[in-house]
Amino acid sequence: MATSVISAFDDQKIASQVIDALLREGFKDRDIEVLRGKGDELMGEIAEHGFGKEDAREFAEAAGKGKTLVAARVPEEKLERAVAIMERFETYQDRGSQGAGAEEAVQVVEEELSVGKRKVANGGVRVTTSVSERPVKETVRLREEHVGAERRSADRTLSAEEAEAAFKEKTVEMMGTSEKAEVRKEARVVGEVALTKETKERQQTVSDTVRRTDVEVEEIESSSRKRK
Repeated sequence: MATSVISAFDDQKIASQVIDALLREGFKDRDIEVLRGKGDELMGEIAEHGFGKEDAREFAEAAGKGKTLVAARVPEEKLERAVAIMERFETYQDRGSQGAGAEEAVQVVEEELSVGKRKVANGGVRVTTSVSERPVKETVRLREEHVGAERRSADRTLSAEEAEAAFKEKTVEMMGTSEKAEVRKEARVVGEVALTKETKERQQTVSDTVRRTDVEVEEIESSSRKRK
């Protein structure tokens, strides 16, 4: 699995030297790039390399101050080598200068090994939601009324008042009703997927070599000596 490494350098020249060193070590050109965005755009590019929001903000602030960001996707087995190359270019050695007059100084230089820590993305979990549909059925009992008219024979004598009312025109209406199914939907939470982060610490021994310059002093005799 590939892991992303990002580092900030003071100028484009040093960044180009870093890229050349990575290519010489066998890292692929397509996996190395200079991040050139600004603000939120740059933070988005850094986040695509697997870094968190805080780290992305720090790198974006460094870029805003004129630094050049170099990003590389490297195999897990070559991660330490890529980090070592970037750290080598982050370290600057002060060069000695020659003094005025006839005096010249030869410096005794010795490297000291210092081990720091760098955050690198080592993978994570992405949770994506999608919407799917499935058919469902519910059975409901519906009532429906039907109005009808029925003629029935009758034989009875009406009173004077009933007869008076019976010979007046009138209309009688009766309406039937029916029930129709009405669909309502209610959203309910039926489960959750929680993303958690667990931090563990481990010890790692880093081995490397350091250099030292040894100065030897030797007297040089003149080629022409005065005779006594």
